[in-house]
This record gives sequence, structure tokens and C-alpha cells, in this order.
Amino acid sequence: MSNLEITYRPMSAEEFVGYREYSNNFRGSELAAAYGHSQSDAISLANEELDECLPDGLSTEGNHLMCIEHNGAGVIGYLWYVFNSGENSAFIYDFQVIEQFRGKGYGRKIFAKLEQTLRSEGVEQIELLVAYENKQAANLYAELGFKPTGVNMVKCTKTNNTRH
Repeated sequence: MSNLEITYRPMSAEEFVGYREYSNNFRGSELAAAYGHSQSDAISLANEELDECLPDGLSTEGNHLMCIEHNGAGVIGYLWYVFNSGENSAFIYDFQVIEQFRGKGYGRKIFAKLEQTLRSEGVEQIELLVAYENKQAANLYAELGFKPTGVNMVKCTKTNNTRH
């Protein structure tokens, strides 16, 4: 872990296809767990959410979709954020370190770089959402100084929902 050279760069159109699949599977799992949907229905919903947020894909104005890389290991994760100049804030829509690279300090390194970049662009506040069940990510964000500002809650009333 001594040589963690982490960089991020804009995603290519080809990489966006891979990101989309990875993101929809991950988000689909979150939606399935939270709402009791089947995995395939949840992936479809995740795909619809992505289309709503990025109607022009990579060209959607104000959105920054990045690939995170480590010393020649290739892409180890993804970062998607929007800069809101009117409020001097940025919202992180997605931050993913691919599973086999988690727990090795990459998240902390990329957030340090991102914070430095955003600060130089005038950002005074960084916001994000984290799934309740994603304790590893929530712990990382807390260690990085993020504070909870609310709790989204849902109650499923479907009879086939086994979640309590």
C-alpha cells in the first residue's frame, strides 16, 4: 500500500458502457434489497434512473463521469459528480471502487484528490447519498468528515416483501 498512485480521468464512450452495466447491477442490488423488487426489475429501474439523470449520456451538461485508475492496474473504480456553481457545491452521484480493490486505501486517496480539485474550482460543500446498508461506504465517508443530514426511509407494503 506504500505506492498508491491514484488518478482519475474522464470516461470514454466505451468505458461508459462498462460503467453503466456495473452501476446498474450495483444500484439494482440496492433497489432490490430496499424495495423487494426482483433483481431483473431492480436493474431495469436502475437503468431508468441513469437515463433520467444522464439523458445525453457522457455529454449531459454539468456531469463529470470519471474512471479511477491505479498505477497501470487499469480502471479500479468510477466517480460521477455534478458541480453546482450557483451554490458552490458538488454532488457525488456515484463513487465505486471495484470490489477486489476495496479496503486498500484507494477511496481515501481519490477523495483527497477530488476534494483538492473541487476546492480549486470554488466548491465549499460536497454532498452525497449512501445506502443505509452500505456500512463500509458510510464508515469511509464519516472518517473523511462527511456528516449525516437526514435519513430517507421507506416502508414496503407488498405481501411478498420479506424485509422488515
